[in-house]
Amino acid sequence: MAVNPSILRYFSQAVSRALSGTAAAINEIRLRTGQPLAVTLSDKTSFLTANGCLTEMPERALKITADDIRHCFEAVCRYSVHSCQNQINNGFVTVSGGHRAGLCGTAVYSPDGRIENIKYINGINFRIAGEAISAADEIMQRIMSDGLKSIIVFGAPCSGKTTILRDLCRQVGDKYPVSLIDERFEIASVSGANVNNRVGANTDVFSGFTKPDGINTAVRVMSPRMIICDEIGSDEDISALKKARTSGVRIAASVHSGTVEELLTGKVFSLIEEGMFEYAVYIRDRKISGIFTAQELYRLSKEHIKGASMRRI
Repeated sequence: MAVNPSILRYFSQAVSRALSGTAAAINEIRLRTGQPLAVTLSDKTSFLTANGCLTEMPERALKITADDIRHCFEAVCRYSVHSCQNQINNGFVTVSGGHRAGLCGTAVYSPDGRIENIKYINGINFRIAGEAISAADEIMQRIMSDGLKSIIVFGAPCSGKTTILRDLCRQVGDKYPVSLIDERFEIASVSGANVNNRVGANTDVFSGFTKPDGINTAVRVMSPRMIICDEIGSDEDISALKKARTSGVRIAASVHSGTVEELLTGKVFSLIEEGMFEYAVYIRDRKISGIFTAQELYRLSKEHIKGASMRRI
């Protein structure tokens, strides 16, 4: 079977049987109340029948029940929903191995406007994580061979950015002091005080910290040569990274940008223009699709702006 047997315990008997019966390489398992069991493969989304056959016809697929959702939700929370409340409030629960269960349901807001709970869970996206040893070899050879450089890793959701960052952290962290800001517990997969994934012998792991808090604390107390974090984007993230960079710390981070053009027109490109990142690595279909220097991106940006101006004439 292609699905790791260790994750089957998070699913009901019917869903586990379907997953056990497939040989497909599945990246995501999607449960929605009253809807067919859907799975995301490397290049498409499909459905899964009760005996594990892939189908493009939703009416032939196993239909997910409210009990299937309840079983999965309770299992990923280790049958202690209260202990996972902070993660639930952020819309996900991360389990051993770095797998992440994204949650859909009804938001409950506190008087000050914060989400304090998600109830009536009706959908779960179980994203399967995996260590890919040597996934960052090309980055280490082409970018880090003569010393640490700051890089931004970009690609569409579920393209493999976190997998690349995890192996990069392992390789850099075996050579230099690294601080990993693992806000969603996906990279190091910390459980209690145990780091379950290989992230480097010299890596200090900040799990569950917001990126700004983790970055600022790491710079203050751990003297890292590099800070690694996933999915930056907020103004607070950017402000913290700027402070770290001015302290001489190198940065490796990821951002959602499905194409080079999206990167050039997004908020993060201003950081490249300001010199924070020296390289950008494009991930597509779980592989490194391109490595760009900051200078190459400047040129592409100017061409993009010129082309846009010509189209308006």
